[in-house]
Formats: sequence, structure tokens, C-alpha cells
Amino acid sequence: MNKTADAHERQLAVWERWWSTIDGRPGEIVWDADDTDLAADLTSFTDAFHPGLPVIDLGCGDGRQTRFLARRFRTVVGVDISPAAVERARAGENPPNVCYRVVDARSSEQAEELHHEFGDANVYVRGVLQALPPVDRPQAVMSIGTLLGSSGALFAKELPPEAGAYFAEVVERHGLWPELERVMRLIPPGQITKDELVRLFSPDWFEVISAGAARIDTVNVLPDGEPISVPAIYVLARTRPVGLAYRHRGREPRRER
Repeated sequence: MNKTADAHERQLAVWERWWSTIDGRPGEIVWDADDTDLAADLTSFTDAFHPGLPVIDLGCGDGRQTRFLARRFRTVVGVDISPAAVERARAGENPPNVCYRVVDARSSEQAEELHHEFGDANVYVRGVLQALPPVDRPQAVMSIGTLLGSSGALFAKELPPEAGAYFAEVVERHGLWPELERVMRLIPPGQITKDELVRLFSPDWFEVISAGAARIDTVNVLPDGEPISVPAIYVLARTRPVGLAYRHRGREPRRER
């Protein structure tokens, strides 16, 4: 096994350990989004998402946001690197227009297989790119481009450095309560700046429609009852026809420095 494959296996093992030991206690999944937060996302990307295409929820976790998206879109596919997460999502109360697949966003082969199964798709990403090591992020973006094809659009919402400052301030006020301690110990969040996020989407392949600041409002609260509301950034993008030619010729578009 080469070093890259070994690193991928280690990361999968971490996420499997996390999702296989979830027991459903309130607040355990610190980042679970509130419906009002997901509704706010909708206002940012609905006009860009082709209404006739399926939506792929990349990094679906327990399926909470997948089921929310299914209220608005005809077909929604939740995908996650962790089989334990997908098993948990499938066990939820899913409407008939939802299905799930185990997919590693860094695998171009798996992205091609998913595109072959569902065709061009819109892609919703929440906190996935920042969780990947920086060296893996360009490959994940290439996989996203494959899923979009020529017709889809992407909305990605990620954690910037300001999120780290937010949690540091929260811990200073309240200490490290058990649910947050478990996250920090097993899967400490990464971060990505807005400029870094935008640069991942090479202008050879993608058109960035908009990018900016946002927040992630969760269903969970701090020990004093204050809702957890984390600084975030977003990007809305789609593929360019000339960029698709790179993919079909097996070439990676250049990335801006």
C-alpha cells in the first residue's frame, strides 16, 4: 500500500470509529444543522441548481441534511466515506426520493461510477473540504467536477480560521464539555480561508458564481443555553464547458497559485 492509500485508510478508520460509536445522545453530533440554517443555504443556491437534476449531499453523515434537501428536490443522494454513517442514515425516516451510497470524495473512479449511475447532478457540500488534508482537497474538487458534469452546480459551506477562534472563546467560557471534547479528540475540525476555497476551483474548469461569509447554526446549544453558531464561508460554482474537455482528455486543469 502506498503512502497516499495508507493515509486514506487511516482517515477512513477515524470516521468509522466516530460514526460506529454514536449512541444518539442529544448534542453528540455537534455540527448537526438547524433547519433554519439549511433553509438559509437554500436561498443561496436554489436559483443556481438545475431543478431537474438530482442533488448529491456529499458528506451526508447521519442523513439529517439529506432528508431536508429531499423536501425541495426530486432526487437526493446522500454519500459519505464512512459505511457506518451511511448505515445510520439509511436507518432514519427517509422519504422515497432519498438514497445513500458509500463514496470517498477523493476517488475519481467512485465519482465516475456515481456520475454514470445518476448523470449530471447538483452537489451540496457542508464541512467536507476543510476536514480533508490540504493535499487531498484538489482531488476532491476534481471529483465534484465529475459529479456536476456540464449541467450541475455546487454549493460548499466550510469552516474558516474564524471558526477556530469561536471555539477557543467558547471553551474559555464553558470549558471542554464531553460532546465537544470527543470531536476535538477524534476528528478535530480543519479550516480553510475563503481565498483558499475559491482557488481550489480552477478557472480552467469552474466558474465561481459567488463566495462569501456565512454561519453554521446547529441544533445544539452551549452549556448556558446559547445556540452554537459557528462562522463559516461558502462558494457557489459550476463547471465551464472548456473545463470538461480537460476531464475527458484525462488532464487536470491548472490551479491558480
